[in-house]
Amino acid sequence: MPESRIGIRRYIALIFVFLVLASLFVAQPGVLTSNVPDDGEPSRAKDVRIVSPNPDSEAKLWPFTSRGKSFDSLTLPINVVVRDHSSRVVSHLRNRRDAEWRNDSQEWQGLGGEDGPTDADEETVQWDNTTGAVRYTYVQAPDSRGGWVTESSQLHDGTYFGSRYHLRLYEGGKGNETWTAIQAHHEHWDWFRLRHSVGSLASAQYYLDSQFYGKWYVDEISRKRFANGGISDTDGWVSVVDLRPTSDLYPVTLLWAALLLGSVGVGESIQSSVRDLVSWLSSETTQRGILLGVFLLSLPLVVRRASIVVETTAPTVPVKAIAGVGYLVLVIGLPLAAVVLPEGDQSLDWFGIALLGLGLGFLLDYRSIGVTVLPIMVVLHRLTLLGIVGLLAVGGARQETDGRWNLLVKTGLVLWVSVLVWPLFFSL
Repeated sequence: MPESRIGIRRYIALIFVFLVLASLFVAQPGVLTSNVPDDGEPSRAKDVRIVSPNPDSEAKLWPFTSRGKSFDSLTLPINVVVRDHSSRVVSHLRNRRDAEWRNDSQEWQGLGGEDGPTDADEETVQWDNTTGAVRYTYVQAPDSRGGWVTESSQLHDGTYFGSRYHLRLYEGGKGNETWTAIQAHHEHWDWFRLRHSVGSLASAQYYLDSQFYGKWYVDEISRKRFANGGISDTDGWVSVVDLRPTSDLYPVTLLWAALLLGSVGVGESIQSSVRDLVSWLSSETTQRGILLGVFLLSLPLVVRRASIVVETTAPTVPVKAIAGVGYLVLVIGLPLAAVVLPEGDQSLDWFGIALLGLGLGFLLDYRSIGVTVLPIMVVLHRLTLLGIVGLLAVGGARQETDGRWNLLVKTGLVLWVSVLVWPLFFSL
C-alpha cells in the first residue's frame, strides 16, 4: 500500500481519537452515565413512597410520574408542590406581565450546567400551554384505595423543537385543602431520536421557584423532603409554595368597599349604594375635602419638580430666585388652602384630611428625590407643620360660625410663622 494512503489513514485515525478525547473532556461529569430515565423508557421503582403534600389534606401522593398506571413504569420524580388549585397556578404563571426574568443571575452558576440559563439569553419568561406524552401519578384519596390521575395541565417555557422547561401539573385534595403537584424538567428535542431528551430536573426546579419569589400572591416558599431523589440531579427535596388565600389578596379593595358600603344595610341593592355614593360625591363639602387633600398632597411635589425643571432648562436663572419663588408658594399656599377650603364645622374630619394630605405630600416629595433617612429634628419640624396645618383647617371650617378671623385661625397663623422662622435661625 502506498505510504501516502497509510499517512492519510493515520491522520484520520488521529483526528478521530482526538475528537473522542475532546468530547469526553468537555462533557460534564455524569453526562455519559447519567441516570436520567428517558421520558420514554421506564425505570423500576424500588418501593412505593406515599407522602402528604399538604398537612391539612388527607389526600396523599406517590411523588413520581409513570408511563402507565403502574408503579413499575416510573419515569421522573415530582419536584414542586403548590398548595392551591392547578387552575390558579396556571393563571399566575401565564399572566405575569410584570415578571421579566433575566438570565444573568449569579445564582445559576453551577446549578444547571449546559441545561441552565445562559448570560446571552435575554428573553422574557413566557409559560404557554403545551402537549407531551401522557404521564400518570398516583393519588391516594381519603376513605379509598386511591387511583391514577393524568395531568390537569402541561406548560412550557421555550420551544417544542428547541429546548424548554416543561411542567406537568397534577391536582389532588379538595376544597381549601387542594394542592398541585408539579413535575418540572428541562429538555431538548433530539432530531435523531424524534423525541425530547431530559437534561436536568434541578435546574427546572430552581427556575420554577424563581417564578414565585417575591410575588404578592405567595405567602411562603419552603423545601420538604419527599425522599424521591437519586434520579438525574435530584436530591429528594421538593419545593413547596404556599399561595395566599384569595380573600387576603385585595385588602385595599375590601377596605374601600367597607368604607363606602359601611352605612348601607345588608338588604339594600347595589343601585341604592351607587346613588348614595353619587350623592356623597356631589356634596360641596365632599368636593372641598377632596380638593384640600389633593392640593396639600401635590403642592410639595409640584414645587420640587418645577424648581428642578427651571434649574435644568434655564441655567441663567439664579438658583436663589428659584428657591425664593418656591418657598413663597409653599409658605403661602399651604396655610391659605387650609383656611379657605374647609367648611361645614366638621373639625375632626378636616383635621384628618389636612394631616393625611400634607403628610403624604411630604413623604412622596422625599421619595421622589431618593431621601429615606432624616435627622430627628427635621422629622419633629415636619410633624409640627402638619399639626399647625390641621389646626388651620379646623379654624377654616368654623369661619361661618366663629367668624373669618377666629381664635383658631389667628393662633394657627402665629404658630405657622414661628415654625417657619425656627429653621431659618436655628439649626435643625
